[in-house]
Amino acid sequence: MGIELFERAVRGGGQLLAVGICPLDGSSDRVGSLMLTFDLGRITVSVEPVNRSLLVEFIDSKDAAPPGLEDASEKEPWWRLLGNPVARVWEAGSGPEGALCLQFRADDQSPRIVTLEPQAGSVSICLENPPD
Repeated sequence: MGIELFERAVRGGGQLLAVGICPLDGSSDRVGSLMLTFDLGRITVSVEPVNRSLLVEFIDSKDAAPPGLEDASEKEPWWRLLGNPVARVWEAGSGPEGALCLQFRADDQSPRIVTLEPQAGSVSICLENPPD
């Protein structure tokens, strides 16, 4: 799944600086790919078409960004997370259609968890509600 790239961002204290999405079918509800820009580099998340699992890749230059990328930094849930470090990452679920969970902020700093999951050829993005 490529969780290793996010693990490197966790070890380096990578802060989220910008987010871009490539909407499918002209709808921002269906995301074909997602590019997360950290102070340490850029990571894209898309759905691998054959086995329908998440595909996570390092992007070494802005020119290598997916075509049709739109700024999503001011959209849900990303505007809440900009400037925050990614503190933890883990895989949820099993099999090829498992999800990837990203925790922004440390456990003692009102953490926010974003779940990325393959769904019908697109990347589903869900911000989990923080515990009460």
